[in-house]
Amino acid sequence: MASTQAEAGPSREGWHTVTLRIPFHTPQHAEIARQAIDVDREQNGTFVSREMAVEGEELVVTYWTSTIRLLRLSTNSFLSSLDLVTRTMTSFAPDPSDARITDEELERIKEESNASTGAVGGKKGIELKGDGRGAGSGEEVR
Repeated sequence: MASTQAEAGPSREGWHTVTLRIPFHTPQHAEIARQAIDVDREQNGTFVSREMAVEGEELVVTYWTSTIRLLRLSTNSFLSSLDLVTRTMTSFAPDPSDARITDEELERIKEESNASTGAVGGKKGIELKGDGRGAGSGEEVR
C-alpha cells in the first residue's frame, strides 16, 4: 500500500529527489512503520512531497523537494521518526526469528549458573520465583 502526500505544486521538474529503502523483518513490520510515520505530514507541503510504499519487507520512501536544504531537513526529520518507530518496534514487535526462551531453558540456565558459582545446596544463587499468575503465566489476572 502506498501513501502520497499532496503533490507540491504542478510539477516536480528540476526538484531534488532521494529514495530510501529500509529493510524490516517482515512485510507487516514495514507496514506498521509506514502507518506510524505516515501520520506526520510535511510542514512545507508546497515545497516538499513524500511518497511511502511497502515492497515486500522494505519500506520505500521517496522525497521530492524544491531545494537541497529542504531535502536534507526532510530526510533528517524522517530518519529521526524512523529511529523512534524502529526502537519501539524492537521492544514490542521483536524479530520473529529470535528464539524464545522456555521455562525449562530458564531453569537449566539457573542451575548451570548456580553450579558455576557454587550456590548449591542451600546457598543463595539465582532464584526464579512466581505464583504462576500474571505476566508470562498465560493466565489472566483480575
